[in-house]
Amino acid sequence: MRTSALRGAWLLVLGLAALSGTLYYDQANIAGWTSYPASSNAMNGPAQALTAQIFTLVGAFAAAGVAVLVAVCALLFATGRRFGHWALRLTVVLTFVLLALVAVVVVVASLTSEPPAALIDTPVWLLLTEWAAVATALLGAGITTSTLWQFADAEAPV
Repeated sequence: MRTSALRGAWLLVLGLAALSGTLYYDQANIAGWTSYPASSNAMNGPAQALTAQIFTLVGAFAAAGVAVLVAVCALLFATGRRFGHWALRLTVVLTFVLLALVAVVVVVASLTSEPPAALIDTPVWLLLTEWAAVATALLGAGITTSTLWQFADAEAPV
């Protein structure tokens, strides 16, 4: 149990670190990939592009911060302390839920929103890398969550 939980936690850390790096690269190059279609309001396009850049940067820093937090909790868990066990449990479950919610919101918003005033042509390889990092992080969080939240029967020897 301990080994698979640690492997899942490190897979989660790897996915979050990769997501952080790709999001940071994305926001650093977003200005060069942005074009503005003809619009009645010339301020909407640049405002949307700047908003996308800011939220991408916030996402990069959040992913990096959570990756560090999960790594610290995994190290505490590896020492065998009860506190590390519960810290990793709670951190991984919250990370799993937040990642899944953000992924669903991004997909639903991209399918149902109005046409953008700023067209950002992010390269396909970068989008695929970002989604692969999210999938890796979700897989690691799922493995760790399912491993750590197994409870032994009261009658079964531990």
